[in-house]
Amino acid sequence: MTQTPSWSELRRLITRLGSELDVVVRSDPEVCGLSGEKFLISLHHTGQGDCTVDGLSLVQCPNGLVIDEFMRWMIQAGYLTHSFSSIA
Repeated sequence: MTQTPSWSELRRLITRLGSELDVVVRSDPEVCGLSGEKFLISLHHTGQGDCTVDGLSLVQCPNGLVIDEFMRWMIQAGYLTHSFSSIA
């Protein structure tokens, strides 16, 4: 992601990821995220988020960086086959 996505864009992206990964998405006014057996992502309205994929972690980093690294790690781990970087 080259631009900082809006909160509504982030929530839509997490929803799309949840559908692709077939996991339950948490989305409320302050936090959105999803988790599976070996991965999780949590984005906060304040602009900071966390993610973990197979033991790699980011904690309290900018949401844009968290999304980028989560996607990259998920593709490398084989959980995703393509990036969802373009938010639509």
